[in-house]
Amino acid sequence: MKCVNTTRTGFTLIELLVVIAIIAILAAILFPVFAKVREKARQTSCTSNMKQLATSILMYVQDYDEGYPLGTPNNWNSSWPVQVEPYVKSLAVFRCPDDSNLTQVDWTKGWGGDPISYSANGFIDGDVDGTPPIPMKGVMTMAQTKISPMNRSIAGVNIPAETILLCEKHDTDVIKAGGWGNLSSFAPGAMTVGTNKWDRLAANEIPNGKLPATNPWPTGPDGSVSAHHTDMANFAFCDGHVKTMRPSYTNPDPVNRPKDNMWDATR
Repeated sequence: MKCVNTTRTGFTLIELLVVIAIIAILAAILFPVFAKVREKARQTSCTSNMKQLATSILMYVQDYDEGYPLGTPNNWNSSWPVQVEPYVKSLAVFRCPDDSNLTQVDWTKGWGGDPISYSANGFIDGDVDGTPPIPMKGVMTMAQTKISPMNRSIAGVNIPAETILLCEKHDTDVIKAGGWGNLSSFAPGAMTVGTNKWDRLAANEIPNGKLPATNPWPTGPDGSVSAHHTDMANFAFCDGHVKTMRPSYTNPDPVNRPKDNMWDATR
């Protein structure tokens, strides 16, 4: 009598569906983890960029009588990114990997220069065209505004380790909000002054932790800071260190806690 081989050579439909279901479950668990790992890598790269920029500014300060560069002099083509670029030697350092608009142009040409992802602390507490001149509370400002002093020295920053020097402000976000862009030689973009007067040109509000989270960027608690690192952003401080924070933590309550406003170099 001939024996019949009953050994199975493949999966049944039920077994195949179970395997597919298990793979789908594992993918649903692992894909968010992979996304977080990739974002962490981009955040680390951005941190490195800001560290290099902060170091380049401190090198500039040592070469120029301990004075910070003007955010934008009368000649906007000599704004702070252009002034410190010789200490960096790479335009790529001015861009966060999370800023999707990374078009490379020659910033010696054109009216606005290069798209960048970072902005200098030019915080003032009033109108950019105030009369008489209003006091500057940040670190850098622009020469064409009625602000005093026109730039700050190291000695003029009372708490360097807790005073913001640079923040993230992505070119992509500025354009999406209706501005012309965050450009290396364009004062409203390359600086953050804390006023909405320039919003039609480039977002400029500093964070305010008391504003509703439902407000659209840049009028919410994050102000004009770009928070793409899992709702956080990198900040470079006047002592040269870089820290990842929720933007609203830099100015949690401007009315009741003014001493916690990290944009105010005079506090």
